[in-house]
Amino acid sequence: MASVRRQVSTTGTTYFQAVWSLTGKDGTTKRQTKSFSRQADAKAYAAKMEAECEKRGIGDVEKQTFVVFTERLMAHWQARGELAQTSLIGYRRNLGLLAREIGNIPLGKLSPLHIDEALAALKANGGAARKPGKAGQPRGTRPLADRTLLHLYRIGSTAMEQARRWKLVASNPFKDVKAPSPGKSKIKIMTEEEAIRVYQAATHADESGKHPGMALLVALLMVCGMRRSEILGLAFDAIDLDSETISVFRTVVAGEKGEAILRDERAKSESSIRTITIPREVISMIRNHRNWINEMVLQWGKGYQHEPLLLFPTFGGAALPPRVLTSRLRQLHRRAGVRGIAPTHGFRHGMASAMVANGIDIKTVSERLGHSTTGFTLATYVHAVKGRDKAAADQLGKQFSAIAAASERP
Repeated sequence: MASVRRQVSTTGTTYFQAVWSLTGKDGTTKRQTKSFSRQADAKAYAAKMEAECEKRGIGDVEKQTFVVFTERLMAHWQARGELAQTSLIGYRRNLGLLAREIGNIPLGKLSPLHIDEALAALKANGGAARKPGKAGQPRGTRPLADRTLLHLYRIGSTAMEQARRWKLVASNPFKDVKAPSPGKSKIKIMTEEEAIRVYQAATHADESGKHPGMALLVALLMVCGMRRSEILGLAFDAIDLDSETISVFRTVVAGEKGEAILRDERAKSESSIRTITIPREVISMIRNHRNWINEMVLQWGKGYQHEPLLLFPTFGGAALPPRVLTSRLRQLHRRAGVRGIAPTHGFRHGMASAMVANGIDIKTVSERLGHSTTGFTLATYVHAVKGRDKAAADQLGKQFSAIAAASERP
């Protein structure tokens, strides 16, 4: 309950205090006051604070800043154990970016204007430059993409919605901010000529000894459409050469500092755990690669990591960090003169489009990619293949000619 009391200062001046109680997150109650020269002002403020305290319930939001709250929220999410480690890393990174602009603002004072200004500032120079600065100088900045800003908006809104549910704030200020609208990005897939050049570059890297196994890795990406985490987690215990299948159930993801984290029986989703058929054309490549891995194990000695025995490891059999694979594939693309295609997902999109173009039903395509719905596969992964529209026109022309010829018969 809030109240107003009349006070007299040491100089004899009369003033009025608005008094209310605030319950802390530890359950203790603290008395808060604010002084006014007019009784009416004190009464109005007391009524306001009583209503605010009733809505908020707990926490001194005048002192709890956005960054303090998000640190508490991350600890809560970590303790609950309901989010994947990769999700927690992404949330922490995005909340950290927002905190650069609004971290010192108390929760109770965070407004839609603050958020709009923060998103505008981050759009202008929120990202780190891709190239490091000169010796002794910090890395520069670059604009953030609208899609990244949308991720920041969504996680910020999620955080403040939790603050509202905990009754730390009366409302979520993100609700009154227009979400960034990046639009649908157009994904480019490789042409057949580009795919040939990339595979040639992979073969050269393999034969030169710079990146042994790169030709097989690219071949599997082309014909199996595995995600980056899945190809890095692929081990020989998941391959059945007799039945010509690969079981996808192990992944390698990046930790907070980019380190490789090997996860058994942990995929992106339940539908991601699947078994797919390997084309016979790559069976011999896998056998030859196994022989090379066996030789490397012998050369390394007993310290080599056998459990699991990964197809594409780093030194000593350990899991290869995801960003290293991305870097190697980008190098292949540059050598092949291929631009604007995602290093690993480009193969995935290309495989899906090629299968549909060659008449494979969408259900099979979706299951091979590890998607939960065919609708997502069609909307996101299937793209027009160059030349297929002409083939479609030719086929439709043949059908029409047959119909026209039949109609002329008496």
